[in-house]
Amino acid sequence: MFVITMIFMVGLIFTVQNLLFQYTALDLSLPFRENSIYILKNTNDIINKSIKTTPDCVDFSAKMVELKNFLDKSVPRGTYSLSVSYKMSCANWNSLTSPPMNLTVNVIGKSADTSARIYMYHR
Repeated sequence: MFVITMIFMVGLIFTVQNLLFQYTALDLSLPFRENSIYILKNTNDIINKSIKTTPDCVDFSAKMVELKNFLDKSVPRGTYSLSVSYKMSCANWNSLTSPPMNLTVNVIGKSADTSARIYMYHR
């Protein structure tokens, strides 16, 4: 009887462990959320994808105004403060030598203040 009870208990523990194991996971994004350089890089990537896929300078300017308003109003002020400033030149939109946009991104965080000045091209 003892052997049958032990087999049943091992099976029960194994079944419960498998059921609960699917609800646990490691949070691998934690180092990326706690480092300001990753926030700066992600913001740069988002704006870069946007400028590459927008065919018209006026549309892109509207997207940048919307992004700036979103960051100023909707992003909660907590551990990080993100500010974006830019200068647009629609005359240089299709230029390969003069950038149509000069972007400055500042991330003020709990560990460090990070900023970057980036020149973005449409092409």
